[in-house]
Amino acid sequence: MGTVDLHMHSRASDGSYAPGELVRLAAGNGVEVLAVTDHDTVEGVPDAMRAGGEVGVEVLPGVELGCEVDGLRTDVLGYLFDLDDPSFNEMLSGIRQQRHERAHRMVQKLQAMGLPIEYERVEEISGGGAVGRPHVAHALVEAGVVEDVGSAFEEYIGLGRPAYEPHARLTPEDACRAVRAAGGVPVVAHPVPPSDPWSDPKHLRTFLPSLIEAGLGGLECYYPGYTARVVRWLEALAWHFKLVATGGTDYHGPWRSEMLPGGVDVPEDVPDRLREAAVRA
Repeated sequence: MGTVDLHMHSRASDGSYAPGELVRLAAGNGVEVLAVTDHDTVEGVPDAMRAGGEVGVEVLPGVELGCEVDGLRTDVLGYLFDLDDPSFNEMLSGIRQQRHERAHRMVQKLQAMGLPIEYERVEEISGGGAVGRPHVAHALVEAGVVEDVGSAFEEYIGLGRPAYEPHARLTPEDACRAVRAAGGVPVVAHPVPPSDPWSDPKHLRTFLPSLIEAGLGGLECYYPGYTARVVRWLEALAWHFKLVATGGTDYHGPWRSEMLPGGVDVPEDVPDRLREAAVRA
């Protein structure tokens, strides 16, 4: 197991575990430095940091911002920003409100289809965190509409399905600028997901310069399912553009993956390199 995992999600967004539980799980797997990178919220980070202090794990401030460009999802991870930055927190609050409104519209569509689902229950499942489609999916499972979360996406709330709702996203450039303005380091998340057009290295090479101009500091090179060949050319791109090669498991919980925190081999010097990138900004 690796000792560094800079991409994990807690119950503050769409993970299975409370922030402290997630940190203790990671510590039990030998992780020594981690980042809780919940979607569009940092509400779980303080609890994660407190738990880290209790079990001897260093927890870096982190977040994952949902972004889109030319109709394609291109998320940006942020690290080492000021958790108390007012402008950054105001932006996150606005995004979370949009997420709530989107989830509410999906529930209304599901109700119009005659399905037994209530928005109040979706909010309860979210545990007060940033509401997202996984919480709607869990509500559908709980109501007996589908057998599992994957089926909920495939049948009802995935792209092109009857209850899917689009929503406004940041551009990756705006996300980079926001993270930098809060004193952090922005990183392109999972740049080559399976069967995604971004997996073309030539396309990625032309896409990165505009983000670098906006403050991009890193590229996620170590990620579940990446082959050695993919890792090598991502590392080469990071070297070419002078970006920090980061990585993590993108752990959400057992419903999403069998891989536990620490399951991706991330170089131990990555946290220090991120600190250096933050200082250089």
